[in-house]
Amino acid sequence: MSTMNKEQIREAILRILADVIPNADTQAINPDISFHDQLELDSIDFLRLMMSLEKEMNVTIFDFDYPKLSTLKGCERYLAEQLMLTA
Repeated sequence: MSTMNKEQIREAILRILADVIPNADTQAINPDISFHDQLELDSIDFLRLMMSLEKEMNVTIFDFDYPKLSTLKGCERYLAEQLMLTA
């Protein structure tokens, strides 16, 4: 999946987020505000999100990088870097 563009990365993140939190309004997410603050994402849901992103994108996300992925914008940037895209 290393040929994804930024739009495809965003769509994948939002789709996975909707799977993790089925009642979340993913279209209303502010890309600069943490998922926790917007969606009441707890630590278990966040771990599920990270594991799902790893599986879907075929990347490794280290636990010390989790703070970088707390927002939509952060996820996009991190995954783009992992997929060798320019951020």
